[in-house]
Amino acid sequence: MISGRHSDPMDYFYVSPKEIHGRIAVIRGDEFKHLTRVVRKKEGEQIVLLDGEDNSYQAVIRSIAKEHAECEILERNQRLNEPAVDVTLAVSILRNPARFDVLVEKATELGVRTIIPIVTERTIPKSEKHARLEKIALAAMKQCGRAWLPKILPLASFEEVLSRAGQFSLRLIPHEQSSVSTPIVSVPGKHAGSSSILIVVGPEGGFTEAEVAAAEQNGFLAVSLGPRRLRTETAAIAAVGWIIGNS
Repeated sequence: MISGRHSDPMDYFYVSPKEIHGRIAVIRGDEFKHLTRVVRKKEGEQIVLLDGEDNSYQAVIRSIAKEHAECEILERNQRLNEPAVDVTLAVSILRNPARFDVLVEKATELGVRTIIPIVTERTIPKSEKHARLEKIALAAMKQCGRAWLPKILPLASFEEVLSRAGQFSLRLIPHEQSSVSTPIVSVPGKHAGSSSILIVVGPEGGFTEAEVAAAEQNGFLAVSLGPRRLRTETAAIAAVGWIIGNS
């Protein structure tokens, strides 16, 4: 049986798509430890499995072994709790890694599909811990009960992002000097998969005028998030929240 959503308040667990075999799903590794040692689930209990690729499964635990648990799939759901538009967030890495961690967590909760850490002219060089960010996104996916695990792409330059921008139906670049406010931006498409949106957010010092001009030449619309200067993570969360909330 396939449906679009369910409302039962269950615990969510990640299962690799490779561990789904017909109507049997196998939980291993850290998820198995969480299942058995943290929340102490037992055989016969129902849970929700998320494969991170737009599928969720209502399942019942049939057996628990030493290093894995086998679950029987009762129902498959597609795009559980996913927004109507696909949003990619390209955002400057931050000097404080903890703030970027929060950004990834909240962007995942809000429904972003892809996150691209970027370097701009005013970005303060800092290494980004890719594996840690993926773990944060995974935890946030389970916490909010969505079906898609955001893809966190390798660090890219601002110019690289501009070169890929043509594939998106709407391209936005928040900029404090823009006279265009987000409430008057039309979000294209109201149905799943009908539109893709790219939001590019700069570092603490903001984008240079040359970067904004280059973005506009590549089809970006510069928009204002209000009269106040926002931190990078605040601007990213505000822009994503408005776009997805109005889709």
